[in-house]
Amino acid sequence: MLLTLKDSYCIPPTYFLKAEQTLPHQVIDSLASNDELNDFSKQNVLMLYALGLTEEMKELRQLKGDTNVNASIRKLMLNDKINRVLLLALSDINATAAELDCEAERVDQVAGYIDNINDTRNNKLVVGSIALGAVAAIAGTLITNNNVNNAVGIAGGVIGGGLGFFTLNPKGKKVEFNHPHNLLRNVWRQNDNDESFSPFIWYMLSEKEFSNDGNSSLLHNLKTRWIDYQFDSNENQGNQSVIFSDGGIYSADDLHSRAAMINQLQAVIRSINQSINNLILEANKTLE
Repeated sequence: MLLTLKDSYCIPPTYFLKAEQTLPHQVIDSLASNDELNDFSKQNVLMLYALGLTEEMKELRQLKGDTNVNASIRKLMLNDKINRVLLLALSDINATAAELDCEAERVDQVAGYIDNINDTRNNKLVVGSIALGAVAAIAGTLITNNNVNNAVGIAGGVIGGGLGFFTLNPKGKKVEFNHPHNLLRNVWRQNDNDESFSPFIWYMLSEKEFSNDGNSSLLHNLKTRWIDYQFDSNENQGNQSVIFSDGGIYSADDLHSRAAMINQLQAVIRSINQSINNLILEANKTLE
């Protein structure tokens, strides 16, 4: 099983969209150049800009109420393009979420396998410790020589204590686990130089205007949570973690941490669906 799961079988997706803008410092320029869309929220203007749909939306607004045949045909064409781009954006989101889902399942399988080995090992040690204690107790009742009796009792206590100590080993069995296409690493480093993400998704994750408070990006907030909860507020510990490498030797705890972080990233990416839904609702309201 471990040989099968050691190397990733999760295929990186093919993305369909390329964002028009990907740098947060261009927000002011993008909003200023699209002031005709001031009845849209700031987030939705930026999303239209990232999707390359600002001109189409402006033209649709200009054609609003025009019942001319040519205008009607043009509106159908514009709506078709907007819907097609939005569908591609949703496809990119689903593709990334699918890769993360696959990787999380792979991690969970290996972690479960290692947990079972560690639990079996600990159970054997506990049984051995109990059995040894029982033998020492019985021997104590049968041996009349006090010195020998004491020696047996001490030896039994020491060996039993040693077996109990081994059950407290926090690492247990380890396993080799590889993941050269590592989306978690991009989040940790706060860059996508290897273009592992769809440019549109990366724009949504890295632009602070798409977070709840608008002060820091979804990427920054996610990394902060990892530092606090996965690495006990020790960023240097995270920098040295195998989780953000191409892979290596994992303990069960590291595997569980990796699985949790993958699920958290997947949840953040899926939240972009709601942003797209908000854009669709606002566009429909504006064009009524």
